[in-house]
Amino acid sequence: MTKEQVYEYIKANPKKPFHLREVARGLGLSKDKAKHALEELVAEGKLIRTRRKTYGLPEKMNLVVGKLQIHTGGFGFVLVEDGEDLFIPPGRLAGAWPLDKVVARILPTRPGGKTSGEVIRILERAKQKLVGTLEFARGYAILRPDDKRYPERLLLSPEGLEDLREGARIAVAVHYPEDTGEKEPFGVLHEYLGQGETPETETRAVIQNFDLRENFPPEALAEAERIPRKIPAPTLKAREDFRSLPVFTIDGADAKDFDDAVHLERLQEGGYRVGIHIADVAHYVREGSALDREAYERATSVYLPGRVLPMLPEKISNGVCSLVPGEDRLTMSVVATLDEKGEVRDYRIVQGVIRSKARLTYGQVEDLLSGGRLPEEARFLEDDVRELYRLTRHLKAGRLAAGALDFDTREVKVDFDEGGNLHLIPIREGEARSLIEELMLLANRLVARHLDERGIPTLYRVHEDPVADRYKTLVEALNRMGYHLPATDPDPAAMQRVLEAARGKPEGPAVSMLVLRSMSLARYAHENLGHFGLAFEDYLHFTSPIRRYPDLVVHRVLKELIKGKGKVGPKKKSAWAEKFPRVAEHASERERAAEKAERDLTKYFQVKWAEAQVGRTFTGIVSGVTNFGLFVAIENGVEGLLPLSDLSDDYYEFVPEGLELVGRSTGKRWRLGDAIKVRIERATPALRQIDLAIEEEKMSTSEKKPTKKKARSPRPAEGKKSEKAPRVLAGPPQEKARNDRPPRLTAQKVYFGEWIGEAEGEEKPRGKTRGRRKK
Repeated sequence: MTKEQVYEYIKANPKKPFHLREVARGLGLSKDKAKHALEELVAEGKLIRTRRKTYGLPEKMNLVVGKLQIHTGGFGFVLVEDGEDLFIPPGRLAGAWPLDKVVARILPTRPGGKTSGEVIRILERAKQKLVGTLEFARGYAILRPDDKRYPERLLLSPEGLEDLREGARIAVAVHYPEDTGEKEPFGVLHEYLGQGETPETETRAVIQNFDLRENFPPEALAEAERIPRKIPAPTLKAREDFRSLPVFTIDGADAKDFDDAVHLERLQEGGYRVGIHIADVAHYVREGSALDREAYERATSVYLPGRVLPMLPEKISNGVCSLVPGEDRLTMSVVATLDEKGEVRDYRIVQGVIRSKARLTYGQVEDLLSGGRLPEEARFLEDDVRELYRLTRHLKAGRLAAGALDFDTREVKVDFDEGGNLHLIPIREGEARSLIEELMLLANRLVARHLDERGIPTLYRVHEDPVADRYKTLVEALNRMGYHLPATDPDPAAMQRVLEAARGKPEGPAVSMLVLRSMSLARYAHENLGHFGLAFEDYLHFTSPIRRYPDLVVHRVLKELIKGKGKVGPKKKSAWAEKFPRVAEHASERERAAEKAERDLTKYFQVKWAEAQVGRTFTGIVSGVTNFGLFVAIENGVEGLLPLSDLSDDYYEFVPEGLELVGRSTGKRWRLGDAIKVRIERATPALRQIDLAIEEEKMSTSEKKPTKKKARSPRPAEGKKSEKAPRVLAGPPQEKARNDRPPRLTAQKVYFGEWIGEAEGEEKPRGKTRGRRKK
């Protein structure tokens, strides 16, 4: 706690900066301890070290600390935690790159001007590798980065480039001036990715660009190999035995690891006992081990199209921690007693051992719930599955009644069959997935409540209320679409009523997207801040320790609590309280990187699909309105841009308050949710860009009678100064840059489930698909 003590001491005495000896004397610390704490606080940006070797609070020195967000226009913003973001104009970045942690000075503001600042120090570099295209100019090797927020060209050291041709895609290690003493950063070849733009090259580029980890270090693999397959008798004896109960799993047909199982018991006094059993990964992955260190660095499994980068080696995920039928497996189990309406009467959390009786698939359960039968060998579970389905309907209804948000969104999964052919597969939540999802949500919620009530430090999954300006934009946009929310104080129940009212209508996906865009990002935190989207006061992630590091941390906390018979010592609590904020921040950052990588590569393959469809016409829905055109999502969820210049029937103006384009002469309006027919005009996979052209007059528009007058914004009330709408900074998508093999793509066949027809007599490929539940 030394670091926190030092920080609180300086905050409590903010009149001047402190010398090292003053801090040590004031807190009774040794100089070494005080110096270590001060330097850690400086590295985190909580304190500033001045040229006179004193330490003070940034806010008292007219300084801000935060991560730098840079736009392609050359300007940026310092994202200040618990404060207002600071605008940094072009030329004031001091060599900082996107997401670098920086110190910025607030510049004097002219009357009526905008507050701005300048970067004066770079605390931490975010980017260690850069991906781009190799060029040669005047005898020098140069990298042109894929991401246009970075410098247009980066000088390269010639080592390793001798045999490479211009146009090669490469990843380089970046060396910064503060480390080298050079005036400018330069790059050294890290990996040759391929020549030009191919699926293999793009996959490699994404892995490098987002700092994803592919191969496990030898010591981690060796550690996994040493794990015994047979569970020792003393270990089994120390656990609650569920092996005689009808435990089963429900997963995708092509799943290879099964990390959760469930069972149902009917109680004589009425009601049910439901067991939710999660693979006990923490038993095998010990804290501080080589496996643990690698799992921490990865923090999450990454699911790229055609490629999975797991958090743990297969020996664990597909072996000792896979809850396969007929094998004894160790679990962390939540056993909940429910009444007929799904209300929780009681629960307990135990270390258990199970032996799964059956492996069911989502398709089999869907068939059962639609009136069919399970396979003969699993029919003894039919009544249990139906009863669990009924109970989980009550659980879901209760969540929605409390204000949980249920979005109507279209998600497209990219997959490849054995012949390397590309498939775009629409993902819709079926009843079987929903059944398991509700049980996982129940377990996560009960574990969160259990730890919070006992004051035990842990990692929570939090989702805070929408920020005020985003919520205001949402309210105004929905008003123009005929949907209404309270003007202030975001209410999830009111949002859910809007989502439900729009469900099934043409504008339904657009309404869902608007609400989604207004949301704060869910993240991990050491504090219990609740979950707005799920309408839960207590929530964390417990159910996927195979693929999420925070879940593994929660399992370890629970084990310590069970070991101490409901108590945890103050020393352990103190260590967790100091460690968990860093773990939460790291896990959140890696989760964001994984999501961005998945989206980026998915978009690439969507554009590859569109490349084969150039010239074809599709029906779509306006999914975005900007000052440079319309984004249109076609029937399969693939999105493209219809440029403003292609709307040739009028001159259109962008009205940001209503997120609409208004024709100057006709008054015709383009709004979110409008139906439209478009033609795929061009597809550029390297840019992740699909250009559309309008095929005919729009099919469903926001009605407005033609007028000869120019469309105008509402006039301000008399005596009031007109508030200038915030400048909209927007642009087209930026140019961005099975476990054992990269995806292969052939151009002769591109399918989209049942949507795209085949030539008569042509057989569809029967490739496998991979997916995962989001719990």
